[in-house]
Amino acid sequence: MYTQLFGHYLLNNGIIDADELHAALTAMSRIKAKLGAAAIDAGYMTAEQVEEVHELQHTMDKRFGDIAVEKGFLTDEQVRELLAKQTNANLVLGQALIDFGFITNKQFEDSLKDYKHRFSLIDGETEEERMENEMIQILGIDSLPDSDFYAEYILLFIRNLIRFLGDDFSFSGVSRNVTVSMNYASKQNIRGPINATVVLGGTERGFIGIAARYAGEDLSEIDGYTKACVGELLNLQNGLFAVNASNDTGVELELSPQESEENLMMNIPENGIAVTLSFSFGDIKIAVVKE
Repeated sequence: MYTQLFGHYLLNNGIIDADELHAALTAMSRIKAKLGAAAIDAGYMTAEQVEEVHELQHTMDKRFGDIAVEKGFLTDEQVRELLAKQTNANLVLGQALIDFGFITNKQFEDSLKDYKHRFSLIDGETEEERMENEMIQILGIDSLPDSDFYAEYILLFIRNLIRFLGDDFSFSGVSRNVTVSMNYASKQNIRGPINATVVLGGTERGFIGIAARYAGEDLSEIDGYTKACVGELLNLQNGLFAVNASNDTGVELELSPQESEENLMMNIPENGIAVTLSFSFGDIKIAVVKE
């Protein structure tokens, strides 16, 4: 679900650039991780051993797993285990980056080790909880006042993005205590025991892309329908947040009608957050300020 976290780590550490990440994310649906990448991820083989097997494949007509077993790098049981893991999202992303020549097997190995060390499981934590905690750390939500509110809201938003728009995006910026601009946006207020203002928008391409993906149609211009589609997605997000608040804590929230904005300049205070996400169709932003 959170392939973007590993991609964001690679981007933030200067291992790849934004264009390379976008290319890899877009290609993921066509790629299956090779056994070598899976073996590196599992810690069964080093990058050097993987390269050795690849070189041997140029001189003998044998599969990677067969050669690795003959060399004593893997057991038959490990090969079967790795074959079942070839659709793992982080592995597929890594494989895409390797196939494009953006990173080497060694860079993939070193990056995975550091990434796993930084965001390792703690006692009693499930894999889903680990990913959510990782997201909170990467986006700096844990340092915000009212961090529980922002964590619940942003995690729900990411789930809805993946569900309704797709997962070919990367996190390209997190802003606080600044003024953010959006060429086109939809705005909605949450009112009740919790009061917040939420704005969803971005560049013209990004705004049209949101609407097109959400509607499942080929849209090419900003018009009333485009604006309604983005507003509907924002209303769905806030409606689900309100339902969760009611079910989990008994808090009843109301939503104001969505408003369309152009050339919006929004002040994000220290206790707010704006997240920029780069899709293959353009950049979008979600800005949330709790009052």
